[in-house]
Amino acid sequence: MDIIGIIFDFNGTMLFDRIYHLAAWKCCVEDLTLRKLSEKDVLQHIDGKGPKEILPYFLGGELTEPMIHQFAEEKERIYRSMLVKEHPEPAPGLVTFLDYLKGAGIPMAIASSAPIENMNLYYDQYELFRWFDWDHILNASADLPAKPHPALYQAAVKIVGIPADRCLVFEDASVGIRAAYAAGIRNIVHVVSDMPEPEAMSEEDRRGIICTIHDYTELKQ
Repeated sequence: MDIIGIIFDFNGTMLFDRIYHLAAWKCCVEDLTLRKLSEKDVLQHIDGKGPKEILPYFLGGELTEPMIHQFAEEKERIYRSMLVKEHPEPAPGLVTFLDYLKGAGIPMAIASSAPIENMNLYYDQYELFRWFDWDHILNASADLPAKPHPALYQAAVKIVGIPADRCLVFEDASVGIRAAYAAGIRNIVHVVSDMPEPEAMSEEDRRGIICTIHDYTELKQ
């Protein structure tokens, strides 16, 4: 069956930015705790974890939801400043692949759990407007819960206007793969280059994966 709709995750899929997220968390936690973090601290207690795990571990005590949200927003601000300063390149082969898809008239969308401020930055800094209308870029919000909830991918499927079983998703994380599968998508490409080691995933997490790539240079167009 031909694939006639493409949906991308963004972070770790279109942009290999893991090191910037880790560096931003390290900077944020060091500012809050007034102590230096070791590489072991970062790998064991930050890498692969969310704010609700990271902040209570380092700060201790009872953190309210507003406090966690405020500190997480500060981390994202630091991350964005790093991205603007360093301007890392998109994933290898991505621009060529997007040009090919647009030239072929294949409808595309982005479904990301990133905050809207980050998506605004990506849209401008990486000139995503060359391939995507703004309304084809979705991010987590009150109306679209973050992955692994399927809402983002369900909305993306509607936007590209193609049945879910005719869509192809590019994802890097198990939570995103679960979200895509729950949205009815059965063609998922697992992108793995942003992780030092492949994520340990159960058979259930791997449902829908049709192949694994390191970057877009591996695709035959």
